[in-house]
Amino acid sequence: MTSIDKAAIAFSIAIVAVGVIFAFSMGAAQDAGPVVSTPTVSAKTIEPKAQTDPFADLANKVKQEAPVVKQEAPVVKQEAPVVKQEAPVVKQEAPVVKEPAGPQTHKVAIPAGTSVPGCESNNACYTPSSITIKAGDTVTWNNVDTAAHTVTGGSPADGPSGVFDSSLVMASADYAFTFNDKGSYKYFCMVHPWMIGSVTVN
Repeated sequence: MTSIDKAAIAFSIAIVAVGVIFAFSMGAAQDAGPVVSTPTVSAKTIEPKAQTDPFADLANKVKQEAPVVKQEAPVVKQEAPVVKQEAPVVKQEAPVVKEPAGPQTHKVAIPAGTSVPGCESNNACYTPSSITIKAGDTVTWNNVDTAAHTVTGGSPADGPSGVFDSSLVMASADYAFTFNDKGSYKYFCMVHPWMIGSVTVN
């Protein structure tokens, strides 16, 4: 290499070095001077930060740890009131039967066919065979049989009592006796002793 070439290279390096130094010094001078910068408007959208409840974690923890208590509402059975509607009570009084004032006459029949045994099996020798009357009332026996009969106080076993005795009552004839004293009076037929009856006087 020639000395000229070396000199040219050295000169070029020197020029470059001077330029660098100059540029560095100019940059420092600018940095030292007042800098006026144009304000820039940022178009960034500022999103609001979600506010967090500082007690949310604590509340969730309490909810998880707290015992679950099921409180059921009390069942109230409301029954409809029972309304008993009773039918009106109608008192129907039995008609008052006024008994005729004074002594009464009661009739007893001496049925047909009583002159032969058999009527005693169903107490049909006198109809009715038993009768209840009041003191002062009269009983009339009517013989509808074809045979004669008697109505004699007493019984076949003990005989006549002597209180009353019709003697023979012929067919279609009657015999009447008034009972003035209270008591029970048995009677029978002296001709047909299976025929018996009774009169009760109140």
